[in-house]
Amino acid sequence: MPESHDRKRSPEDAAPYRFQDPRSIRALAHPARLAIIDALATGEELTATQCAELTGLSPSATAYHLKLLERYGLAETAPPRPDRRERPWRATGRQIRVDLDGSTPAGASAAAAVVAAHIDTTRAIAVQFIAAGHAEPEQWRDAAVLNNADLWLTVEEFQRLGEDLRAVIAPYRRRTRPAGSRPVRVMAGAVPRRRARPEPDPP
Repeated sequence: MPESHDRKRSPEDAAPYRFQDPRSIRALAHPARLAIIDALATGEELTATQCAELTGLSPSATAYHLKLLERYGLAETAPPRPDRRERPWRATGRQIRVDLDGSTPAGASAAAAVVAAHIDTTRAIAVQFIAAGHAEPEQWRDAAVLNNADLWLTVEEFQRLGEDLRAVIAPYRRRTRPAGSRPVRVMAGAVPRRRARPEPDPP
């Protein structure tokens, strides 16, 4: 029996959707789709018209992107609102995993497109908050963290750092929305700097 749309799935209910080919990964990097994914990930249920306000596209063009996200299992229609004039959409709770061979030019280019799109989106969120900081409550303004660090790490330390960052965020993912909360973008990443000259890896 298909699952009822009256109950929203939790992230633990559905296996992550794995993007593995360059074409699909480039499709994920579309700015409008990322904007919709971000908006629905907060738990809001939004109509195509409301999503269009976020994407800057027409409702019909935005509906196309919603249908594509539905095909990938990342969005679904929610129960109709009382007026039944337009059906809202919601996130399925399904996480996204990108599995791509970055050793090929096509794979590396597609992966770079996704990373650039995510960083651009996060940058825009940070700039909007800082620019409007004067209108934000002081405790939210003071708690904002923007921090970069260049570290010398072995590959083992680099791997462990990634595990530690994921462990810090994990408890906040697996819970219901607490009273007084608001969406907060957390970008945790660790990327080696490009070496000026390729060096052979140790045996």
